[in-house]
Amino acid sequence: MENLLFTVMGVLLGWIPSAYFWVRDKFTSTGAPGITFVVRPHVRPADAKFQCKILVDITNRRSGPVRIAAAYFVFNKGAPLRPDPKWSGEYRTERFLLPFFSLKTGTHELPDVYLRPGETTNIWIAVDPEHANKDIEQAREGKNIGRLYFQMTRWTGSGSSKTRWVYRKL
Repeated sequence: MENLLFTVMGVLLGWIPSAYFWVRDKFTSTGAPGITFVVRPHVRPADAKFQCKILVDITNRRSGPVRIAAAYFVFNKGAPLRPDPKWSGEYRTERFLLPFFSLKTGTHELPDVYLRPGETTNIWIAVDPEHANKDIEQAREGKNIGRLYFQMTRWTGSGSSKTRWVYRKL
């Protein structure tokens, strides 16, 4: 009887995170009004850990501040691009966590950013350096790279905060 109980508990504990992520992905909004995303051409920095990166600039064009947090990226299934093999994603979810750029250190290490009106930050997506430049550009221009998910918090005129999950096709 105890073995059955532990088996059932193990199955449930393994299933709960998958169900949570599925529900969160299905009910995520595509709207981030006033937030612009610019996918820059890829770069191949010689001295970096990841040899091929696509940078995404995120700018707050709203009249008030926003907080962007918990960003992650999911490559499109069947898309022409693959992640860099050195870039480790979450186990079994194929999600890649994305830290934000820190002006203080000059690296991407922040789990969240607070953007005032007109301010910009960026994230990077590590793609397999074996891809040809032409293939990367075609995927970028055709918005066939994947989806960027993040939590966006904005403040209303009364000062209360509104937080929701948002995704954007890249």
